[in-house]
Amino acid sequence: MTTNFPTQIPAPRTSTTDLLPAPRTAKTKTKTPRVGRPQGRFTQHRRIDKLRELLEAAPRGLTLEELSVTLRMTQRSVRRYLRELDGVTELESISIAPGGAHLWRIKPSERGRAVPLRRSQAFAILAMRRGLEVLKGSALFDEVDLALNAIEQVAKTPFRASGKAEISGERGLESRFFWLPPVSRSYAARGEDLDELFRAVADLRVIRFRPRTRAGEPRADRIVFHPYALVVQKGSIVALGAKSAGRTGVPAKTRTDEEVDVVSFETMTEIRASETEHFELPAGFDVADYVHGEFGIGTRASKARVIIEFDARVADEIRAKKLHRDQKLATSPDGRVRVSLPLVNVDAILGWTLAFGDAARVVEPPEIVSRIAGILERARNRYR
Repeated sequence: MTTNFPTQIPAPRTSTTDLLPAPRTAKTKTKTPRVGRPQGRFTQHRRIDKLRELLEAAPRGLTLEELSVTLRMTQRSVRRYLRELDGVTELESISIAPGGAHLWRIKPSERGRAVPLRRSQAFAILAMRRGLEVLKGSALFDEVDLALNAIEQVAKTPFRASGKAEISGERGLESRFFWLPPVSRSYAARGEDLDELFRAVADLRVIRFRPRTRAGEPRADRIVFHPYALVVQKGSIVALGAKSAGRTGVPAKTRTDEEVDVVSFETMTEIRASETEHFELPAGFDVADYVHGEFGIGTRASKARVIIEFDARVADEIRAKKLHRDQKLATSPDGRVRVSLPLVNVDAILGWTLAFGDAARVVEPPEIVSRIAGILERARNRYR
């Protein structure tokens, strides 16, 4: 029996250096990014945001292939992200040729309504949620609540943080970061009236309502009202506008900006928005002219002012607050602070000043000084 041996036998290795791999040459092959999941930490919401941006920038739509190449994903992954995005923004698939590729796009009715949100933005919006509870009972609240629920889902979507700017959506931040508004009134039983008033403000429609009367008083006549604006202030809803006389929608007289009426929603009953009558906002109307911060809502600020002096022990609190956009502050060497404010809502200014007790003193005008003195004297007499 014969055995075939190789004609050449490799020489035995004589050094340990022979066991090491051959050194790499300086010329290396450049790696090209692979399609699919990228290296490193990956956040799903960034892909969805990028997909939304692409579709927003292409009103006519993009094919799966175009999206796949741009996003460096497989077409299967693109389909999955399209389904995710469709849960937030309504999409549609358009056929451009029989048997050809489809174009994916955001529905025209949805364009401009889709707003990309990062988690920090979503949580900031959710923090204001409690301030809208005053609208409970109305269809308006239901619509807003649906949108906030969608935003909450964006905020809570699980992900891996990819940088210092990222925050987690899995730690219940929505219950630990929120704005606590003043205790609001409950309008749950007046949802229809609230929806009518909101519709009238939004569409500049004339409304008619009856003022609320006390038990035993005769029923009030209807008032024609042009609602310019709707404001939630300290948990109550207030309408700004112009009342009219009689049954027509024409104001009783030519009004100036200073003659805007402020009507509390609690005083309005049987609110009905007209289907045919509309009005125009007065030229130059700005609701900010009638909103006075700590001092509520009233007429436009006049030239008359009130000056209040505060002791040094409460000076830091006074300086830290922006009480009114037209306020002026002056500090004395001993730490006292004087505040000059527009005389916009006397009752509100009186109540706010009295809350500081003996740490506050009204300097002028004389009529306000007299009213404060009278209130304190009557209060003192109650404790004799």
